[in-house]
Amino acid sequence: MTKNYIYILCFFFIIVLFSSCASLTGFQDARAVGEGNGEAMISLNASQSPSFIDLEETIDGTTGETFDIPRFLFPNIELGGRYGIADNLDLTLKLNTNLNISAGIKYQILGDRFSKYALGTGLEVGSFGLITGLFNTQIPLYASIHPTESFAFYLSPRFIYQFSSIGGLIGWNYIGGNTGLLFGSKHKFGLDFGYYQVGTSSTARIGLITVGVGGKFYFGNNENTDVPSSRKKKKKR
Repeated sequence: MTKNYIYILCFFFIIVLFSSCASLTGFQDARAVGEGNGEAMISLNASQSPSFIDLEETIDGTTGETFDIPRFLFPNIELGGRYGIADNLDLTLKLNTNLNISAGIKYQILGDRFSKYALGTGLEVGSFGLITGLFNTQIPLYASIHPTESFAFYLSPRFIYQFSSIGGLIGWNYIGGNTGLLFGSKHKFGLDFGYYQVGTSSTARIGLITVGVGGKFYFGNNENTDVPSSRKKKKKR
């Protein structure tokens, strides 16, 4: 039993050293879920992460030489959820098997939950493993097109600032975003792709890629009550 605990601790510290990376998954269009409604999400992803220990040493202090940084590919399962506290404002929560957890808000600026075009923004605060003291703040922008109620294309640029409350790894930032497709009228299936550049002003920036597939399950009122009366079925006399 003691050996099993040692293996678990070793696995945890390997993740901390080599995969201390903010969650880079997407699967979000710009629509809010609506007041009193909710959405649950599950996705399977493959995400790259650099070794932040190596990343801090990308530039030699004397020669200025830039070194190659290894990238590690980690599969993860991510669970997420949203709840509408207003028609255009959602609370969000995400956690995954890479020990990332985050919470935030999503605000729809343009359109409503049945608009063909939608635009939104938000704010997320996340932590890697909680006890590691590694945190990140994310500012996403959401844009999506909905030609039909069963198909959507989204684009979500994002800025992420990562910092530590216990020293080290200060000032790392990510610039990039996610794009993908969503299929389904109520419950949806999605394909997501993300690309980010990570680094600081004093280190070389490197590119990270994430890809995933996922499902989104809607709870609540999903009917469009704003359909013009001329399109509604007339009652028989």
